[in-house]
Formats: sequence, structure tokens, C-alpha cells
Amino acid sequence: MICGLIGTIHKLEPMRVELNVQGVIYGIAISVQTSAQLRIKVDSSKESSPSIYLHITTIIREDAHLLFGFVDTLEQSTFERLLKINGVGTKVALTILSTFSAQKFLEIIASKDIKLLQKVPGVGAKSAGKILLDLAGFCEQALESSKPQSPSNLASKHDITSALEALGYKANEITRILPQITATDTQSAIKEALRLLAR
Repeated sequence: MICGLIGTIHKLEPMRVELNVQGVIYGIAISVQTSAQLRIKVDSSKESSPSIYLHITTIIREDAHLLFGFVDTLEQSTFERLLKINGVGTKVALTILSTFSAQKFLEIIASKDIKLLQKVPGVGAKSAGKILLDLAGFCEQALESSKPQSPSNLASKHDITSALEALGYKANEITRILPQITATDTQSAIKEALRLLAR
């Protein structure tokens, strides 16, 4: 199962990205929110083709292997939790997360704002009520975990280690450079780690 991918953007659309990973191009479904974040990363980078890291949720069906990409784990966990609700498929889940950021969506759930939730295309009163009810407990936990942490914990060492191991680096090499990483988000931390390993 693919849990994450590091590569350069081959093509970026509002709800899809094609990621070039060492010559293999993966088609990945994304939210409009994620697409906008990727566009900002590309436009603000000094590199012509900056390296991008996406968290991946893989869904295997009889007729297809589907990949869904996320810049942050809050959006990913919210997407995966939405899929557990009866009647909510990948299309509706991505539409919700395209209409609102994951943070905003969870705040809507917490405030039980059913009218605002109904502004999502394809979500009627009945569906909105079911989503509000089903996500009540998850919402509190997710919002709590998304609160700012101390700088040393912001970049997940587990995510960094997993990504570097997937690229072929040995555990002792990774352990050596981890304490030197100062980046506060996982993607930047991985890029910093790659620079340190290249020395």
C-alpha cells in the first residue's frame, strides 16, 4: 500500500495532480484546498520543479486502484473518517474538503451549523444531519490534535523517517541527521533532511 509519495508536479488541476516520482507518473485525486496549497508551494519555490510530499490514502476496487493525496494529515484523517459514514463516498468527501478546509469543516461540525454544511454541492439536509451526528466525537479529537505543538514535535519524526527509508536511506543515516532538522512542517523537514544527507 502506498502511504506517501515524493516527487515533482507533472500536471496540476483543481482536483487532480500528476506526480512524477523518479520517472513514474501517478494520477492522484486531491481537494481544491490541497491543489491551492501545492500551487503556492510551486510558485513560491526558487526551484523550477520543487520536490513535493503528499500523504496518500489508497482505495482498491475491483476495477481500479485509486490514490488520494493530502498536504496535511488533518485533511487526510478527516477524509478517511468521512468515508466511514454510510452514503458518503470519495466524491462527496473530496467536495466537502474542497468547499471548506479541514479545520473549517471540523469547526462547522463542532458548532452544529447544518445550514452552512448544506452549502456543499450534493449535501442535503438529511446527509448534513447524518454527517454532524457521525462526526461529533471525531471532531473534538481532531481539533484538539491539530492545535499548535511545541516546535520540536511539529515535524513528525515518524513521517520523515518513513519517507527517507522509502527513498533508500539507511536507518543509521537518518538517525544521524534527525536532530539537525529545524523545519516545523513535515514536507519542509523532508527537504531539509535530503539536503543534510547529500552533504
